[in-house]
Formats: sequence, C-alpha cells, structure tokens
Amino acid sequence: MAVILIAIGLLFTGIDIYGTFGFYYPEFHVAGRVGSHELSESIQEYTVENILGNQVQVDYLLDAVGCIFILIGVCMLIKHNKQFILSMPFVFLTAAASVLLRLSGFLVQGPEMVVWILVLYFLLAFFELLMEYFVVYCAAGATDVLVNRASNTRMLFGWWVTAFCRVFMVFLTFVGHFGVAKWYEAVQVLAAVFYLYHLIRARKYVGQSEPLKIGKRRKRDKNRE
Repeated sequence: MAVILIAIGLLFTGIDIYGTFGFYYPEFHVAGRVGSHELSESIQEYTVENILGNQVQVDYLLDAVGCIFILIGVCMLIKHNKQFILSMPFVFLTAAASVLLRLSGFLVQGPEMVVWILVLYFLLAFFELLMEYFVVYCAAGATDVLVNRASNTRMLFGWWVTAFCRVFMVFLTFVGHFGVAKWYEAVQVLAAVFYLYHLIRARKYVGQSEPLKIGKRRKRDKNRE
C-alpha cells in the first residue's frame, strides 16, 4: 500500500493540469527598481504573464496533495530503507512552494513581486526534482532483489526522462514557448506512466533484501558501464 501511495503522490507532483475558476489577482504594478537594479520589461512580462497569469491557476493534480500521499508512503517505508528520511525536507518544501507560488499575486506587489515569483518558480522545480530523486532511488533501494533489479533500472531511466523534460518545460514556460513545452509534456506523461508502472510492480519486493544506499547503487551502475 505504501508504494501505491507514493506512486499516486508522484503522479500528482509530476504531472500538472491547470484550470481557472474565475478568481482574479489584483491588478499588478511591477514597474520599478529592486534595490539598485531595474527589472527589464521582458522579465516582468515573462514572470507575471507566463508563470502566474491574471487568474489563479489551480492544478487539478495538486502538488500539495501529492506531497501528503508521498509523505504517508515514505513514513510507512522508512523501516525498510532509512534513507527515505532524506526526502522528507523536500516533501515539505515542495508543498510550501507550490502553495506560495499561486498565492503570491495576493501576498506581494510592486517590482519585488517579480523577484518573489521567480525565486518560488525555480525553487519549486528544484525542490520537486530533489524530492522525487530521493523517493524513487530509495524505493529502488528498498526493492533491490536480484529478480527486480532490471525493472528498477527501467524505472529509474523513466524517471530521469521525466526530470529532463520538466527542466526544459520550466524554461520554455518561462519564456512563453507553450507549444514546444506541450511536446515535452507529452513525452513526460508517457515516461511517468512507464516508470510508475515499474514502481508499482516492485511493491511485492519491499523488504526482501538489504536496502541499497543511493551512493552504492550509483557506484554499481557506474561499474557496469
């Protein structure tokens, strides 16, 4: 059950489907200087229009809800792999950043708002990827039975594909290339289904072997190359 909860949580955090419900932010006034620096109009436009928009965008697969599922699953699996603890700070940071980013249009005004949104936007992507990295690698470490190692390798490969797609999507969304970002999103969704399938299949092997630490796995993978 713990692995299924984690898989559901990773689905929520890994795939974003946004909708609007008619809740508008206050009119933004972002022109001006931040300290001694004048923010360019392009940065203001990219940040306010491409990242935030004029309406509150709600993710149907809420990252914060996904983080709750992941946290519950991780707490259930810690006894099988202590390194799951490494993911916990990033679970909380991801949840907090995802909520604060969407509320930032109500919390901050002026040119400082641009900096606030930029920092939260890129931190959210950073925290989310680190959280998933530790969760997925620790899940692989907790199911490192010989018969499941090839499946774990495929699972990790699938996750890395989603990670690279999301890095490109973050920058493409920032500069407003939404059409190109959709292609990366399609690949990411397929890769997410692929690696989550292997993750769920691995649940029957939890606790059947000594947990493999992340560093040892990476060293083992490197020796195979």
